[in-house]
Amino acid sequence: MAKRGPKKKRVSSSGMGVEPLKSQNIMIGGHRTSMRLEPTMWDALEEIGRREGFTVNRLCTQIKERIEEQARRRGMMPDETDVTLTSAVRVFIASYFRRACTEDGHLRAGHGGNDPFAGTPFELPPAAEEADGARPAAGPAFSTPASPVGLPAPATPRFDA
Repeated sequence: MAKRGPKKKRVSSSGMGVEPLKSQNIMIGGHRTSMRLEPTMWDALEEIGRREGFTVNRLCTQIKERIEEQARRRGMMPDETDVTLTSAVRVFIASYFRRACTEDGHLRAGHGGNDPFAGTPFELPPAAEEADGARPAAGPAFSTPASPVGLPAPATPRFDA
């Protein structure tokens, strides 16, 4: 039997500050893979799933499908994109919660309506806009959340460059 090397030292987490990355197995489109996220990010992903009625596996599968669809719409093969699933999950989590900082904000953002991608960089434009084969007009590819009164709108990461 081959030796795997020394075991990694387990860090005791005190619940304070940023914790080390945690690997977790997930199923993406029926295939097992692992992803390394901070425990806070895993908690956030589970909370989004509870709010939207999705499992973590289903959310991650849909995020991957969105990355692939965005690549196709840019004329790229899905495996040519420089966006990793782990990075996309982090951006999705941040975008989701940025749109809803209060319960009222969650309602205004449309959360809980089985489309957790609304208002995030993973929202796809209606298929009718691209049915004629024309590329969308230049400009923001996705909607940017409205800013609170008196504050500039936050920059939204774009995946169409």
